[in-house]
Order: sequence, then structure tokens, then C-alpha cells
Amino acid sequence: MRISNILIKNFRCYYKENTLTFNSDGKITLIYGDSGYGKSSFLQFFKWMFYNNPDFGSNDDKPLFNLAAFEEKKPNEFLEVKGVIEFEHLGVKYSLIKSLQFKVALSPKNTRIETNDLRLSTLVDNNWEPFKGDIANKINNILPMGLSNYFFLDGEKARDIVLDSKKLKVAIHSLFGLDAYEKAIDHLGSDRKRKSVIGYFNNLMTSQMKSTVNDMSAADLQEMLEDLHEDIENCKEERRSVIANISDLNARRDEIFKILGETNSKSSLQQIINMNNKRIEENEMKVKSYRNKIGDLFYKCYPYLFISKITSKTASILREKNASFAANYRNVFENLKKDLLKEILNKDICICGRALDEKSTEHINGLINVMPPDSYTYQFGQFVSKSKRDLQQAKIQIMDYDGITVKISQCEKSTSKLEDDNHEKLEALKRLDEAKKLVEELEQIKEDLEALNRRKSGFEGTIATKKQTYDIGTRRLDNLQKNDKIYSEYSGKINFYKMAKERLEIEKAEMEKRVKNVLNNCVRDIFKKLSTQKELNVDTIQFVNDDFSLRTTYLSGGQLAVDEYSYVIGIIKALQECNMDNNENPIIIDAPFAFTGNKQSEHIFKTLPSVAKQTVLLSLDLNKIKNLLSDTSLYEFYVIKNESQSKARIERGNINDFKF
Repeated sequence: MRISNILIKNFRCYYKENTLTFNSDGKITLIYGDSGYGKSSFLQFFKWMFYNNPDFGSNDDKPLFNLAAFEEKKPNEFLEVKGVIEFEHLGVKYSLIKSLQFKVALSPKNTRIETNDLRLSTLVDNNWEPFKGDIANKINNILPMGLSNYFFLDGEKARDIVLDSKKLKVAIHSLFGLDAYEKAIDHLGSDRKRKSVIGYFNNLMTSQMKSTVNDMSAADLQEMLEDLHEDIENCKEERRSVIANISDLNARRDEIFKILGETNSKSSLQQIINMNNKRIEENEMKVKSYRNKIGDLFYKCYPYLFISKITSKTASILREKNASFAANYRNVFENLKKDLLKEILNKDICICGRALDEKSTEHINGLINVMPPDSYTYQFGQFVSKSKRDLQQAKIQIMDYDGITVKISQCEKSTSKLEDDNHEKLEALKRLDEAKKLVEELEQIKEDLEALNRRKSGFEGTIATKKQTYDIGTRRLDNLQKNDKIYSEYSGKINFYKMAKERLEIEKAEMEKRVKNVLNNCVRDIFKKLSTQKELNVDTIQFVNDDFSLRTTYLSGGQLAVDEYSYVIGIIKALQECNMDNNENPIIIDAPFAFTGNKQSEHIFKTLPSVAKQTVLLSLDLNKIKNLLSDTSLYEFYVIKNESQSKARIERGNINDFKF
């Protein structure tokens, strides 16, 4: 699936009609919005449109419709909430339209839906034709609901969906075609499943048999065994659920022990954070000083070098390296004249961004006085003669430029590492601050484990007893069948379908193993690009569990986010490597950098579009990727503007309007 256009009308905080075009050639669609402006509602819009399950949260009592639009309506008038998503899947263009008409009452709480319209159309010969099948089933085939939380991801709730392995397994099987094997195997069934193919012939056979065991006919014995088999399978399923809960609780208990063992390090963590903050402050002061020196170089060197048309190698290097730096300001020195220097004085802003001080102002006035009156070439020889010493000095001084930029880069890298370290230390402190709650949680885990182990033992006893009865009954039924003449009429057919089922089970197991290996390798490859952990031997880590869930490590903060994004991007990469048709699903993430440090955030920002054909990131924290925002080839920029809590609008934005 690739989304081309969307329309949001009066949905939640979005006021009237908002349209947005998504880039589908690898660029990120970056949407900036301040806290409370509507980023989460934007993500919820897709879940509402595709699955009618926006997941607003239990504490959210706001209506689906826009309150500002509601206030403009009179009682008994109609208020429309509408969404349109145009997308392409496997070469077919679709248009999904959803419209709710609310009949306005005196209060929002009493306002009810009057009409509900859902339409899916396909583009055929430039005409939109209505899709006649089950729309919900069609959408689920394109992008399974079980994967919706991964592809429409809330970065602040990543931990919650890591544990939901049951739904995830169903979705993964659907994406990679494993569900086709499951449906075929289930259709063939077994002796104890009367609605299946094998069960049908088995029941047909036993119903015609005359033999009995202890006055019980073969048909009655068959029915009893079917019921017993179903009871055993239900007990096994409940036991599996209990075992999974026990495993999760044991993992959580181990994590709590680890956290509690670190409580003594709280003061040292805080001390490290304070030291890091001091070094960050020192770096910022150094960068400010270095940038001022660059500004001084501009004023001392650039005018002379450009005016005299010096073509020395150093001047060429300086012009080239500062093209991007000077491009952020209107005072571009390639066309430097007196009026541009005067403009700098009027704006009171240096080319490096600092305010002009008295010394700088005096220096600029001095330059204006010695410059030719009309252009660089006017009285050129006379000017060069007057400025010969300054020109020579300028050629020497520009050599300082490279050294200054290297120092700035070193300071910025140091600051980035310190900020990442602080982020990890703050996460650790947060866990330590919850130590008291963790002790209470530990006690509760102990009680829960005892109760779960009792349940597990109970299920195991029940299963063993019923299995014994089932095995005895099965042997008796087998003996009846083999000694009855009717058996020979049906055994050939039944054995044929059993052989077909066995072959399908082998093929499914092989395919499942291949998918698991490819997926694990893809997740590992993405993890290497995203993670900042150097001490890990990544090649030894098994990222994908047997049930296709992501490994549960109970890590928090940035590392959990890296695990999560590695899995999401890894799924898309695995679909591509397995040559699956459905390999272009979009990734839309709200708060993608909520728990990641600067380097991790930059890695995520650069890696996502290298695999996913379409990426949408909703964030208020652009500072973490500010080093990448100068390269506009990576993204398209939108801004959510909100006059009030219910008047959000999405518009094209300019990244240069933002100060970092």
C-alpha cells in the first residue's frame, strides 16, 4: 500500500477540510506539531478510517467530531465528519471514503450519528468504480489489523505492543502467505473435527458401522472422542496462555531485581549528569566563540577576496565550503556591494548569526569607506593598491577557517554524545525513583506466579486424565474400524487426505522456518544501523521468537524504541527479500523520538526511507535531528497549526522558519 492523498474534515481537533499529499518515492513526510496540536489525532485518523478502531484511550471523553465546527451549528443542523484516503496497492488505485452525519443537539454529549457511509472504489479506465465485496475484509487483506499498531505506531506506547504476540503472529502469517497453508490444513482437518474433510468421511464411515463397544456404537464413541479432543485442546490453549504469563512475570521479576540492584548508584548517576551538563555548557560556549571567529573571518577576509577577484585555491575552498552557511542569510557575498554591507548594518545581524557589536560595526564602516563606489571592478587597480596589505593578510587568515570548523564539529559531536549519555542516565534515574513501587510490584508478582503455577498444575492434571481416557477410546475405535467391512470402503479416501495434510504441514513448517530466518536477519541488519550500543555482539542475538514476536527484553527508553523500529522496518525488508507482492506498506509514527537520544534519532531518520517506500513522522522534537534538516532531499515538511484546541490545520511548512 502507498498512500497518495488524504482529506480530514472535522475529525477530532481538525477543523473543516485539511488535505495532505504523501510522498511515495522514499522521502519522509515530516509533520511538526506542538504538544496538544493534533499529532495523535492524525495517527488515530488512519486507524478510524481503515479499521474503525481509533484507540482514543479510556480517559479520552472528547467526541469524534470537531468542537469548533459544532459550535458553529444550530440544533438539528447536520455536522459532517469525513475522511478520504487515496492509495495504491499492487498496481490498483483505491479511494476509501468514510462520512458520518451528526445531528447537532444542545450539547456535544447528546449529539448522535444520523447517517454512516463507508465506500471503497477502484480506478478503472480513469473512472472510480465501487468495490462490491466486504470492505473491512479487503482492507485487512491489504494491511492486516494485527500489524496496524506497528505500521501506525505510537512511539510512546511501543512497549505495550511488543508483548501482543498472538495478534502479531496472525498478521505475520497473513503477510507472508502462511495463512493459506493454515486454512488448507484446517479445511482438511482430522478424525475428531466433523466439519472438516477428513472428519466428514470418518463420521460417514462410523455412522454406517454396526459394531459396538460396551453397548456404545462407533458413531457414539466417535462423538465422545470429538468432544473429549476439543476439551483437551481448550485446556492446552489455556495452559499455553498461563505459561506465557509465567514467562512474562519471570522476565519482569528479573528486570526488577536488576533495577533494585542499581539503587546504590543513584548519586553517581546524578553526578555524571551534572558533569555532562557542565561539559555541554562549555561546548556551547566554545561553539559560540568559534562562530564569532568565523564571523570575524568573513568581515576581515571575504570582501577583499571577492572584490579583487582573487582565484587562489584557498579562496575557492572558502567560497565552496561557505555556500551552504551563507545561503541561510540574504547577505550572500558572491554579489557583495556597498549596499549589502549597509544592509548588514541596518539588520544588525552578522553573517554568522550573532548581533553586531561596536567593533564589528566600526570594521564594516571601514570596509565601506575603502571599497570602490559602484562595483568591485570600478577603479580596481587603485583599490588593490590601497588594500594590498589587507589582501595579503586575508589570504593568510582564511587558512584558519578549516581549523575552526573542525573544532565546531568536535564540540557538536561531543555534545551529542553527552546528551545521549544523559538520556540513558535519566532513564535509569527514573527507574530508580520508582524503586518503592517496584518492591510492591515484586511482591505482587510473587503472589501471581504462585497462583499461575497452581493453575498450570491443574491444567496439566486435567489434560493427563482426559488424554488417558481419549487414548483408550481411540484404540477401541481403531479396532472397531479395522474389523468392520465398511472400513475398507473409506480408509483409502481418508488416508489420501491425511497424506495431503501431512505434506502441507511439512511445507508450512519449512516456509515458516524460512520466513523466521529472513525476518530475524532483516531485523538484525536494521538494528545494526539504528543502535548506538557498541558492546553488543549483535550477530548472536535472536531477535524473533518462535511465535514471531519481538524478543522481550524489558528494556526501556531508547533501546526499546530501537528494538521496535528494527522490527517494523525489518518486516518490510523481509517482505521485499521474500519477494512478496505486499511489500510497500507505509510507516506512520507519532512521537518517533520520544525515547531516543540524538544519535539514535538520526539513525532512525536516515534508515527508515532507505527501506520503506513511504514514511510519515509526527514530532515536536526536531532538535534531535537538526543536523539532518539542512538536507531537504530527505523529507517534505508540514506543520500542524492550532488556533485553539479544536482548530487544527495542516499546512506546508518551511524548516528555515524554526529556530533550534
